[in-house]
Amino acid sequence: MSDFQGVWVITELTADGQLSETSQELLTPARRLGDKLGQPVTGVIIAGNKDVSAAESLLGQLGANQVLVLKGDKLSEYQVEAYSMALSEVINQRKPNIVLLGATTTTADFAPRVAIRTKGGLITQASDLDLNANGAVEVTRSCYAELLLSSVTASARPQLITVKKKAFPKPMTNSSHNAAVESLTPDLAGLQSRVKLVSIQQGESKGAKKLEEADIIVSGGRGLKGPENFHLVEELAAALGGAVGASRAVVDAGWRPHSEQVGQTGKTVSPKVYFALGISGAIQHLVGMSTSQIIIAINRDENAPIFKMADFGIVGDTTEIVPELIRTIKEQNLVLHV
Repeated sequence: MSDFQGVWVITELTADGQLSETSQELLTPARRLGDKLGQPVTGVIIAGNKDVSAAESLLGQLGANQVLVLKGDKLSEYQVEAYSMALSEVINQRKPNIVLLGATTTTADFAPRVAIRTKGGLITQASDLDLNANGAVEVTRSCYAELLLSSVTASARPQLITVKKKAFPKPMTNSSHNAAVESLTPDLAGLQSRVKLVSIQQGESKGAKKLEEADIIVSGGRGLKGPENFHLVEELAAALGGAVGASRAVVDAGWRPHSEQVGQTGKTVSPKVYFALGISGAIQHLVGMSTSQIIIAINRDENAPIFKMADFGIVGDTTEIVPELIRTIKEQNLVLHV
């Protein structure tokens, strides 16, 4: 075990090459673990042939001691075989003790492959983590559809852990702190990709922010009665500066795209405020938004499961209540401070 040293953060970049919000949040637990172990924190950027100087600088300001930048044409766009092979090669060479990743759809794709290639232990969807008495990371994660919390450790090294969005706050930046930057070009000569990248299409994000990063989310369900009423969700989200979400029922019905789906088979979100409009609260939906700080529900059924979780609830017709709420916000220039 003593051969494995250091805490790594595998970062993800936005479409314009910036460090994602989730990656920035990972520096908080990474720094805490690094300080307790007396081991350095390393940020890893899979850059391909992109200019990532802004991300390099920000990682240093957020507390990373060093930054590894993985170069190579085959890493310019996400492809699971290339990412898995490149990361596995570097991890096997450098032997980090702990590897933190954001719990995103991308890492859900490649993290298990990296764990197999590196013979590491993989724990997913962590909501908290700390060191136990034996110096291993003890991870808190939910199970049984968020009904219970479990504590899990990995006996293998490296310890690979995916961390939920919003589980930790972003650390404060220190503009005077710089990280040493090292560029590497993994050997991908033996890569035999079974996937060919044809094109990349950027999905539209309704509302002020991407769903995963929004502090305010307004989601709609079948209680809106039809897709023609979903503009109420969009208007309320716009008035509050939030993002638009949807239940699986309306996505399956073709009212909204899958990119807006919140729940077990959609996206897991943790905003400061979550509006559930016409959503009954099936357990599959609750799994995706149960860690929201404040939940506000509007539903005609006073016995809807969503009210058991909501901090504030209104029993009534969503299509009648939401227009009045939007009108009041606009007329009084109300601002929701979160």
